[in-house]
Amino acid sequence: MNLSLMLLSQIMVMAIYIFFGFLGVRFHVLEESDSSHLASLVLYIINPALVFDAFQISFSMNKVRGFFLAVLASLLMHVLFLLFVHLFNRCFPMNAIERASLIYPNCGNLIVPLIGSVLGKEYVIYCCAFMGVQLIIFWTHGAYIIGGKEAMNLKKVIANPNIIAMLLGLLFFFNGWKLPEIPSLAIERTGACIAPVSMIVIGILIASSDLKSVFSRKRSWLVCLIRLLLMPMLCIFLLWLTRIPWMMARGPEILFVSFLAAAAPVAVNVTQLAGVYGKDSILASSINIMSVFLCILTMPLMTLAYQWIIM
Repeated sequence: MNLSLMLLSQIMVMAIYIFFGFLGVRFHVLEESDSSHLASLVLYIINPALVFDAFQISFSMNKVRGFFLAVLASLLMHVLFLLFVHLFNRCFPMNAIERASLIYPNCGNLIVPLIGSVLGKEYVIYCCAFMGVQLIIFWTHGAYIIGGKEAMNLKKVIANPNIIAMLLGLLFFFNGWKLPEIPSLAIERTGACIAPVSMIVIGILIASSDLKSVFSRKRSWLVCLIRLLLMPMLCIFLLWLTRIPWMMARGPEILFVSFLAAAAPVAVNVTQLAGVYGKDSILASSINIMSVFLCILTMPLMTLAYQWIIM
């Protein structure tokens, strides 16, 4: 099946999970406050389990080269995002929430399960490369533009469960270590919960929001269209210009993972930090929800563009 069609089918599955969360609120089975508890479950338990499990694969130098190729591409993409937003902000002034929404995509909760479903478990390690790069930049630069100097927190990078899971996973991967069958199965099945639980959280937030207000904000439309269409196209141009995908065999397939992460909706962390530091959390939430709706169309379209130009 065509890659974009496979992606679309998996996005539709995610949409059904979102609908479950929406129905849960509408039928009073779930409440808006439940979203924060489920989000914490994803952040501190499910996603780290998935990240660690991604490295429980057989060691090979091709996988090592692929991982570091994905790290390089992810670094370049984030530099591109930062430069673009800096220049765009000079011509079209934007507030901190809008700038952060353009720079930081939701590469974890949405992309990791998509990659696992479309390409297979062995490709999730390349998504971890993008996540690692983004976590470092987000909790330094991203936290600074939203909350100022006091929000910059290297401890949150070092102590982040996903970073710890990645480092442990790399340690096991390079040494060829494997967990015993029972804990390995428990971690694998815990990580497999990420798609339904993460999407149910989004469904709860959507059900608790005023959708008319969400889609009536013109600036939110602009931010989402740049994040979901222009940013991915810039990444395709960057990859084509630098020739990075062709530095190794299967490079285009490996870097499709980084590209898909770069084409994702706005990171949920932007909304969370906006609430913590008294910024416009309603605007942040509106942009996030709108980007989730629109990505159902934009991500398959961007996948077609990547296939046509890169693959």
